[in-house]
Amino acid sequence: MKNLYKILTVLSVMAVVLIACDADVEIDQTVAEIKAEQPTITGFSPGTAAVNALVDIDGTFLNFATEAYIGDVEATITSRITGQRLQIQVPNNAVSGVIKVVTEQGKEAVSAQSLTVTYPVPTVTTALPATADVNSIINIIGTDLVGVTGITFGGTAGTIEFQEEQALVVRVPNNVGFVDVVLTYLTASGEASLVAATNFEVILPQPTIGGFPAVLTRDNEVIVTGQDMNLITDGDVEGTPITINSQSPTEIRFDVPTSVVTGYVDVNLNFQGGGTITESGLPYVNGQFEQLYEFDSDPSSVFVIDFSKDPNAVASINGNVSPPPFPGNDYYALQMNTSTSSTVARAKVHQTSTSPTVNNILDSGNYGDNPVLHFWMNTENTDMAFKIYMGGTSSSNRRSLQGSNANTGGNWKLHAVRLNGFIPGQTSVNNVLELRITPGSSSATVPAYFNFDWFIVTDRVLTEFGAVDVTDDFNPAG
Repeated sequence: MKNLYKILTVLSVMAVVLIACDADVEIDQTVAEIKAEQPTITGFSPGTAAVNALVDIDGTFLNFATEAYIGDVEATITSRITGQRLQIQVPNNAVSGVIKVVTEQGKEAVSAQSLTVTYPVPTVTTALPATADVNSIINIIGTDLVGVTGITFGGTAGTIEFQEEQALVVRVPNNVGFVDVVLTYLTASGEASLVAATNFEVILPQPTIGGFPAVLTRDNEVIVTGQDMNLITDGDVEGTPITINSQSPTEIRFDVPTSVVTGYVDVNLNFQGGGTITESGLPYVNGQFEQLYEFDSDPSSVFVIDFSKDPNAVASINGNVSPPPFPGNDYYALQMNTSTSSTVARAKVHQTSTSPTVNNILDSGNYGDNPVLHFWMNTENTDMAFKIYMGGTSSSNRRSLQGSNANTGGNWKLHAVRLNGFIPGQTSVNNVLELRITPGSSSATVPAYFNFDWFIVTDRVLTEFGAVDVTDDFNPAG
């Protein structure tokens, strides 16, 4: 028994030594030397493949192959599965022949056998539907469909979304009426065609709008989403024609014409067949615009709650009131339940806003030297204090809208604050822009409510949307 133990121990040590030696050999080999290894082809499957089909090649050092050929015709390398297996696709003009691979170092490997390339004639075994809408998807079932190179509806090309031996998934093009559906496929002597359906009716649907932007702005492309949006032919904003930048079945993109002025605007989109889709009363800002917070996209966590000052504070997206008129359905809601003059909720805009230009607000020449902060606020008829810090966190860098000046009643009000000169002598944001919220004092009536949305900067007061300039209502915060 002891002798057996000794033998096993010796064998184990020898195995470790051998593994270590093998590892040393691998480590000593440079990348260039590995890439320069001679590839080999030991086999491939299947031995017979239709045009466009995939063929797996087995061998060694195949992961460094950059070119592949069937006979003299180059094939696409579709996948480098391992160093021992490569996958290629039979090209459209291939003929039977040996397979060759070439590495980036110019090393070649050639198969011993030839690949037999076939050009089977596709068949459609299941009748197509009688009708389909433009942009809709239809399935074509049959055999040898991998050789299909195209499909037309009355001469207009459809889009092949998916293709395999027994199925084609095709998007119907815009060619309204009764048409023949024709498949083209490859033969050894070139392309041929077969009729998959006759009197197939292509129907023109009406575009369906999924959504407009909540706010249109001068420097941002308007993206309207929906279905069948590529059927829109033209349109206008407040009667001024638009230029369509791009469109697809799911969206259309355009810019608001430069002559359209700030305010609520109507957008008309005309579509093929003579119809019009109208979206009325969209807010449009014709000026420099930066969005800092909007709570349809920003989380409530951009405001950090100090529960040591108000252990009963409640913050959420949406609260007791309906959302402001625009830009969305969600807003920030804070209920403060402890009387205190200390900060209960704080947002460091310079750290949490996704806008990349927060630090440039006060730069000379920016916003025409008239940057204006806007925000919707609703205090639910309670008094509170809303403080803005800019350029620093000392008392000289803060201003406060407090008590009755901050009370909006039970309504949403769009506040505007002119930032140039807001903090006397401050000409730079200096990496500090903060919002702080408190009930106002240790004797304040609670609960106090702060509802807030759409923290933006523009180059003037947006009076067209009812914005009220409250700059002079802010006082130095003690």
